[in-house]
Parts: sequence; C-alpha cells; structure tokens
Amino acid sequence: MWRNFLLILFTIDFVMLVGGYVLFTIYYSPDLMAAHLLALAITTMNAIAAFALAKGGMHAGMTAFLTRVMGGMGIRLLVMLLVVSAVIFLTELPKFVFIISLFIAYISKSVLEIIFILKIKDNPQLFSND
Repeated sequence: MWRNFLLILFTIDFVMLVGGYVLFTIYYSPDLMAAHLLALAITTMNAIAAFALAKGGMHAGMTAFLTRVMGGMGIRLLVMLLVVSAVIFLTELPKFVFIISLFIAYISKSVLEIIFILKIKDNPQLFSND
C-alpha cells in the first residue's frame, strides 16, 4: 500500500512540477520555480506524515485511530503554519506563487490521502502487502 501511495503521490508531484515548469519558465519568469518547488516539497512531506499516522492507527480501536488522526492533523497544521509563515516572512520567494502552488498541491494530496484511507478501510487485507 505504501508503494502505491508513494507512486501516485510522486506522480502528482511530477505532473505539478512539469505544469509549473511550463507555466513559470516559459510564460513567466524562471525565478518563480523555486517557490513552486518548495510548496510541492512541503505538501509532499505533509501527505506522507498524514498517511503514516492514519495507517498506523488503522489496527487500533476507533478511539486510538481518531486520536492519531486528529492529533496528527493538529500537529501537522501547526507545523505547516510555522513553515509557511517562515517562508512568507523570512524569504524573498514570490509569495503569491508560493501560496497558490501550496493550495493546489495541498488540496490534490489531501484528496489522495482520503482515497487511500478509504481504500484501506474497505479492504483490510491491504495491510498484508506492506
């Protein structure tokens, strides 16, 4: 299951990377690409952490699962807030490009997380593949 999740996650990153390259390098300025790359890296780490927490709590009871998922969501939210604030206030990266790239990548990777968690929930035998 991890292999499938990471394969699709990196495929999403690749598509967004190529799209960002075409959009920023050809139509705008190549200087915008750094903000796009950073947004992709941040959201990829966030998606991996979310999937690990959710998958790790699947074997436990509902209370433990919700504690892991909701607690992990709160911690990930705070970490994202700190990282995004640091990027916006402490770097010279283009803020608009960073925020738009972060938003699009975050939404698409959150959908991926939900799809995989529902897939695991509906088919518990997928645990034996890891």
